[in-house]
Amino acid sequence: MDNPSAQCPILQLAPEVILLFTNELPDHAKVLLSQTCRDLRQILRQQGLPPLSAREHVRLLVHLSRANPHVWACATCKARHRVTRNDLWGDQRLSSCPRLTVPWRPGGFFAVNHVRVQLALKYTRLGMHSARIRSYLKRLLRYEGGVRMVKDGRGLNIFVSSSRPRVVAGRFLVKYTWEYALDSASSAPTPLPMLVLCHHQKLARPAEGVVWGEERKQLVRAVEGALSDDLSGVEYCRSCPFCPTDFAVRIFDEGMVIEAWKDFGPEDGPGNPTWRSHSSTEARRNPSDFGRVRRLYYGVLKGGPLS
Repeated sequence: MDNPSAQCPILQLAPEVILLFTNELPDHAKVLLSQTCRDLRQILRQQGLPPLSAREHVRLLVHLSRANPHVWACATCKARHRVTRNDLWGDQRLSSCPRLTVPWRPGGFFAVNHVRVQLALKYTRLGMHSARIRSYLKRLLRYEGGVRMVKDGRGLNIFVSSSRPRVVAGRFLVKYTWEYALDSASSAPTPLPMLVLCHHQKLARPAEGVVWGEERKQLVRAVEGALSDDLSGVEYCRSCPFCPTDFAVRIFDEGMVIEAWKDFGPEDGPGNPTWRSHSSTEARRNPSDFGRVRRLYYGVLKGGPLS
């Protein structure tokens, strides 16, 4: 072929027009685009390719690894690691990265770190072509749960926790369930059991000298409403104003059930706003998005998911 560029529709545009489009891209995407062909690299260099921050560098590594099922991008080392059996089982203590420090992500028995999110989303895309990759994906998306006795004198005797991860519309979602069985001599779990629903919503007393605003009391208000309702099984639904977490509380004659639906984001680096929102109070959800994660989890969301 005498002129390969003639076969590329993008390269038929004037360089000035191409730069208008690329200026809207994040830095890692500009670098990624510059590696596709020599002509694009020359055009992008007219304005200079930006130096990548550590966060953008990891995002670049994630996207460079999209077609390779055997590696994952590490935010700690700013490098790619080979996938090990421990990574597939989500064992954070035995990761293939010796320096990995896992960000705190509260939940039930299902530990969510970015390695697991990254691999599950990648294997969902690649699994249709490989039975082995589908088996890896099955491990990453497995149901987890457990039962334990609670002997703290609070009128609770059984605590059940479970988690069900799912990939929907290219996003990693998890449904958590906490079930509390009440002692036969107790009509309600008072005082309330300790529970960390997300980084922002907790059934716990704030630290001494700390005052929680109403935005951080959404879980407490839902539980209080359910406990005060005379009708058994009525759902009290709320959402966290800071991270994409929707939840519902129900009281029955013999117990309380709390369910939560969390969105951990798309296939991207740990700098993705959705992932970061789970450990930050900087982000704010639009009230019109409350309930959106729950609907997306069950596949009944009409519009597209948040980016």
